[in-house]
Amino acid sequence: MAARPERLREYQGFIKVRLAHSRGRSYLIPDVLIAVAGSRYFFPSFFSPPRLVFDIELGRHFVDFDMDVGAPRADLQARIKIRARSEDRIRSYPDGAQLYRCTILGPRRLHALAKGECRQASDGDYSLRVYHHTACETVPKIEASGVLWSSSWNLAGTRELANVSYGYFTTLPNIRDRDDLARVAMATTGIIHMQTTSDRPVEDVLDLRVLRRSTNEHSHAMVFDVPCGLVAPCHLLFHPFARGQPAYYEVMGPEIVRVGVKPGVNLLIQGRNISVAEEDMRRFTYVVAGDASSVTGLEAPFKEDETEQVGHLDQLNDETDLFDFWIAHRNSDQVSGREIDPRLLKPR
Repeated sequence: MAARPERLREYQGFIKVRLAHSRGRSYLIPDVLIAVAGSRYFFPSFFSPPRLVFDIELGRHFVDFDMDVGAPRADLQARIKIRARSEDRIRSYPDGAQLYRCTILGPRRLHALAKGECRQASDGDYSLRVYHHTACETVPKIEASGVLWSSSWNLAGTRELANVSYGYFTTLPNIRDRDDLARVAMATTGIIHMQTTSDRPVEDVLDLRVLRRSTNEHSHAMVFDVPCGLVAPCHLLFHPFARGQPAYYEVMGPEIVRVGVKPGVNLLIQGRNISVAEEDMRRFTYVVAGDASSVTGLEAPFKEDETEQVGHLDQLNDETDLFDFWIAHRNSDQVSGREIDPRLLKPR
C-alpha cells in the first residue's frame, strides 16, 4: 500500500534572496528563511530555478521556487515551496541581497526542519544562533579578548586566501563524529569523496582534499548570534538536466556560516552578539557556481579560486528590486564583459 502523502500547511515568513547570473541563465539564490513567528531560521540544501509571474499593468509580481531544508544532521530533507511578492519587500542589504515577506507551503511541524533559533534585532534584521567550535583551553582566551579571530583559510581549509578572511561558525551544536567533520568540510583522513552528475554510464569521483582534523580538536562549542546582514553567501553546485531529472542547485556547506572581513580584521564579541564595522567587511559580487557534471566543477566551490564558473550577484538596493531588474534586463546577456574582484590564494 502506498504511503499517504503528507498534508501541507501554509506558513508566513521572511526570505532573504540574491539575484544571480551565470552563463546562459539567471536565477535566485535563497540565503536564509525566517519562519515560526520569527523564531527559527532555515538554510536551503538544494533549490530550484525560480518561476516568475509579472503583471506589468498593475505593477505587482511574484516568484515561486522550491527549497529542500532540514535540521542539522538531518538524513532526510523536506521540500518546501516559497512565494514572494514584489510589494512585500522589507529591506535591502549592503551586499545587494533583499528580504521579502513570503508564504511557505510545507509539512506540519515546520519548526523541526530549522537549522536553529533566531531573533529580531533592534534594527529589524534577524540574528542567527550559531556555534564556533574550538579546543577547550582556547575558550577563556577568546572570552577575555572580546574578539574572535578570523581565518584566512579557504572553504576546504587547504589554501590561504590573500584578500579576505572569514569568521567561521556552524549550525551544529557539537562536532561528535566523522560525519559532522565532513559537514564542515573537514575529515580525519583529509579526503572527502564527491560524485559528478551527468548522463555518463559511470560517474567520475572527486577525492577532495580538505583540512585534516579530529573531533578532539573541536571539543568545545561557543554560542553566538550573527546578524543575517553579515553572513556571506554560500558557493553553489549546478546539477544539469541528467537522467530525466530537472536541473537544480546545491548549496555547498549548508551547515557552515561565514562572515567575510578584510585580512587581519577580527570579529567583535559583545555578550553573545557578533558585530563587524561596515568598513571592515569584505564582500564579493559573485559566488562560485561549479558545474557538477565535471570533477573540476565539483572542486571549484571549495578551492575558491575559480573565476570562470561563477554566479554574478546583482547589487540590488532600495530603488531597484529583483523584479524591476528582471523586467528591465529580460532576454539579455548579463555575463559577457562582466568583471569580478576575485578571491585570491596566497602562493604555495
